[in-house]
Amino acid sequence: MTMVSIVYKTQNPKDFISDHAIVNFLVDGFTGQLKGWWNHALPKTQQEEILKAIKKDDQGKIILDEKGREIQYTVATLIFSFSKHFIEDPSHPKDRNSRLLSNLKCKKIKDFKWYKNVFMTRVVHRSDNQQPFWKENFLAGLPSLLREKVRNQIKENYKGIIPYEKLTYGELISFTQKERLKICQDLKSQK
Repeated sequence: MTMVSIVYKTQNPKDFISDHAIVNFLVDGFTGQLKGWWNHALPKTQQEEILKAIKKDDQGKIILDEKGREIQYTVATLIFSFSKHFIEDPSHPKDRNSRLLSNLKCKKIKDFKWYKNVFMTRVVHRSDNQQPFWKENFLAGLPSLLREKVRNQIKENYKGIIPYEKLTYGELISFTQKERLKICQDLKSQK
């Protein structure tokens, strides 16, 4: 939507198209869930607030352009509004990331690669990613048999404890992959 807005604004600089007009074009093109959201879920008062939105500073003072006119802010307000409705509050991505990380589970041994990739992608975006909690959480998300074997192997190597604060994610992944391979080999030999 932002890209469409930019195209409308830059397509013909002489015939400037306002944010208000662009939002009307966008809303007219809504289909499916967006159309239902705009027509039925969003109260008329909020629709009007979106259509009349103007840019303000942190203190709530209206920001004016170089000609002293109010700057329309309808496109950004529209995007923020439906993001908040469909995704959740876009100003809290770290809270959502933390919740997703805490609830991430690898249900089957064969899904380990997916689990590792998703977990690592999310954890590296956190400023506290080296905290022992996240490393412990990585192991806690593994299937129970694999989790216990990995924990036992780490304890064997570290005199009966799991030093999460010293272990790197690479070491945890390495321990996990070794134990995963052993489990797969054991299952093959039983057949």
